[in-house]
Amino acid sequence: MVLAATVAAGLLSAGTAAASDWTMSHLPTPGGDALRVVATDGAGSYAGHFDGGLLTWSGGAVHDHGIPAGYNTVDTVDENASGTVLLNSYAISTRANRSFVFENGVFQVLENVPGYAQTRVTGINDRGDIVGRVFNDPRYGSWAAFWPGGDRAHPVRLDSPPLLSPVDVDHDGTILMQEQYGGTWLWKDGAAQQLVLPDGIRESRALAIRGGKVLADLEGGPRVWTAFDTSVPVPDGMTANALTSSGQVAGCMRTPDASTIPAVWSLGGQVETLPAPSSGCATIAGENGEVVGTLAENGPYDTPVVWRRG
Repeated sequence: MVLAATVAAGLLSAGTAAASDWTMSHLPTPGGDALRVVATDGAGSYAGHFDGGLLTWSGGAVHDHGIPAGYNTVDTVDENASGTVLLNSYAISTRANRSFVFENGVFQVLENVPGYAQTRVTGINDRGDIVGRVFNDPRYGSWAAFWPGGDRAHPVRLDSPPLLSPVDVDHDGTILMQEQYGGTWLWKDGAAQQLVLPDGIRESRALAIRGGKVLADLEGGPRVWTAFDTSVPVPDGMTANALTSSGQVAGCMRTPDASTIPAVWSLGGQVETLPAPSSGCATIAGENGEVVGTLAENGPYDTPVVWRRG
């Protein structure tokens, strides 16, 4: 199904425009519950999961890759431009949290950091660097870790402050980190730098880093940082979920009737609402300009869709 732009009249705020040059189509699904599309390679392929395991989309088809042997769950985390998919799995019998990459049709377990038995990864960049957390007993905390793209067999625990947890990693290796009950930080070459928040704001929630830009949520609404001390607000009323290196933000606009309209916004531009026949939100933004999101049109389960210009 391809849908031209249609937006209910009276729901758009000032500075918001209905995007007539976008089209929407549904992504195919294999059936099953709790399906989620989580990431894109930025070139028209996507990755996600459902109750049966890892899913990828390419060439207009969905592919079910199941679950790594010996494990019971798959939580897809990220995908890079090479199509490497990053995921976490859990084994009920051993209570083991381990992380994998899915490359060339094969699940490959990530090596443990020496001294730590469990891992939970959070992001991968285009050169293959991976960030995440390592721990033994989660009751006693976790520590930031790094798997270098050129030598994933030798991951290291980062010497970062203990209350900072990795969220994402930029293509130059800058790690976006979140302070527990605090601000958002950048970690590069062994040094941490906190993002400057607006006056009166003490907490933020890191969302994404791309091309030196950072997206974070905070009281008063999300913002985009173009430098550690320079940020601009995402337009009022818009929820932000994803960011591209060009500064395009994907999310949704809240409406008076408590529904949401999928939307995109770029630095210096207007919010553009995306065509949608029902309430929904954009959740992934690709470097090729494609946007992925969900619509509430399938009972309790969201329906995955993709928007493209033209």
